[in-house]
Amino acid sequence: MAGDMSRTLISGVSFVGLRMRLENRPAQRPVPVELAAMARQGDRTGPASWRVHTPIEPPDPATPPPPAPSAPVAPPELGTLAAAFADVERRVVRDTPHALVVVNGFVEKAVVWEQRAYCPRLASCVLLDVMGLAAAIRPAATRLPFEARLQQIGVEVPAGERALTWDVYAAMTLFQHVVTTGVSTGRWSTLDDLIRIAGTVPSPVEPEFLPVPDVQESLFD
Repeated sequence: MAGDMSRTLISGVSFVGLRMRLENRPAQRPVPVELAAMARQGDRTGPASWRVHTPIEPPDPATPPPPAPSAPVAPPELGTLAAAFADVERRVVRDTPHALVVVNGFVEKAVVWEQRAYCPRLASCVLLDVMGLAAAIRPAATRLPFEARLQQIGVEVPAGERALTWDVYAAMTLFQHVVTTGVSTGRWSTLDDLIRIAGTVPSPVEPEFLPVPDVQESLFD
């Protein structure tokens, strides 16, 4: 999350890769129909800390846009976008700094913010653009697409439509390679270093959506 945690060493941050599959609709903005996420700790190699893969039942095209979130927050309906983000939110540990890893994440940024009532910790995380970090490590004359960056590090890109779980795995593989390279060359060492190069700090989430602090935690704030 943002704030003092931004000075945390990269090794102490849980990085959450987030990808969504969108359905295009005439005269409407695309709607998410699938979400995949996975987390890895710091710059270490090894298995993911956790994974989420959730199909989403998109609203009927005639359904009006949902109202702005308000408190008290109603439980999310099963199969909805809100439920998918609530599932990810349950895995975001309060006492561990987290950062969201995205690929040119304009859509992810907007959707996470819209769902902040159901994922306030996630919505409080800084967003790191893996493509911007990759360009800082290995510049090119023009901005390379995601697939080209993967091929640079030896990741074979499947032909045809890719599984969303593969996409989030590939994004985190690229991120891990880039971060490890930057750490080994002295390019960066803290979350704040990554934010300065390719990060976005979110607006503060409204207090009514934030989880209630533990009694012990509130005594020492």
